[in-house]
Amino acid sequence: MTPQLTEDLLAALRTAAAHPRGLIHPLTVSADDELALESLGYADSIDDCGHVHGTPDPDRTHRSHPHYFRITDQGRAALPAADDHTRRETSMTTDYETFLPLYRDLAALQAASDRLRMGTSRRTAYEELVTRHDRLKDSATSGPELREFGMLREELAPYLDGRTPVPPPVDSAELIAYHRRGIDVFRALAEAGVEDAVERLAAAETALAEELDKAPAAVELISFGYLHGPAPEAHLVVDMRKHFRDPHVHEGLRELTADNELVMRTVFNTPGVEALARATLAAVAALRAGPSAGPVRVAVGCAGGRHRSASMVNYLAAQYGSDVKISHVHRDIHEPVVDR
Repeated sequence: MTPQLTEDLLAALRTAAAHPRGLIHPLTVSADDELALESLGYADSIDDCGHVHGTPDPDRTHRSHPHYFRITDQGRAALPAADDHTRRETSMTTDYETFLPLYRDLAALQAASDRLRMGTSRRTAYEELVTRHDRLKDSATSGPELREFGMLREELAPYLDGRTPVPPPVDSAELIAYHRRGIDVFRALAEAGVEDAVERLAAAETALAEELDKAPAAVELISFGYLHGPAPEAHLVVDMRKHFRDPHVHEGLRELTADNELVMRTVFNTPGVEALARATLAAVAALRAGPSAGPVRVAVGCAGGRHRSASMVNYLAAQYGSDVKISHVHRDIHEPVVDR
């Protein structure tokens, strides 16, 4: 049985190939390894003249020469091929370890896509059924229309009596989460050099942008002035009147609004305002993390709604990236200045 070229044997051959005289030190290989290398023809006992111990020496020239265990020309020739094979195996192992998690993620993404597609299909079929039923409800009096209406009523009956649950519409938040996951998966595949991943990443980014445009705002920000009316209904109302200086008292700022950078700087140079902004962002995050999904509305009020509250809303709006859809409205920013 032909011996296998193990990593230990390869290491011995590499060391010998780098040695000026091609020596393989006896302490670096076992007796079994020596026999294996000899059987493969990769090493042998050779003198400095290149004579292999045990081969014919008719002139007895080499009898007195010391023979050392050295790498042969065949052993040197075997090294590049063996190293290339090792590199290929290492590359295959590395590729497997790299790509297996990526393709698992891709398979999970495809499963999510199938589930969303089936949900959309069931909901669309139900809505079409209801539309056809409602269209014929008043007009079907006889003939084919009346028969069709009867068939539609039979199809709708399991939904109406509760035997079959009505297919829910696919939630916009679920679609947004799916597209975001797709972006993560295709970005990783693109970075790994997978063909078509860049194009699919771009398509996922476009799909996310379109879904965000259609979706309701996840965070609604409203500034207002108490002098122009009560606070709008909101999940969180922030009253800035009592604790923070009013830029209205400065004649140079009175006619300006939060659309002016000078007003923004003045408001946020007030001690405590930036900390309040951070606390408001944290409160919004906590509300959004709750089990009941839905937009979070924040109303920020001051006296006139032109300076403090509007500056705060501008700042809060700027803290959200493109992954969170927001809306912000200044209810009273263009109302006349109130003399106080």
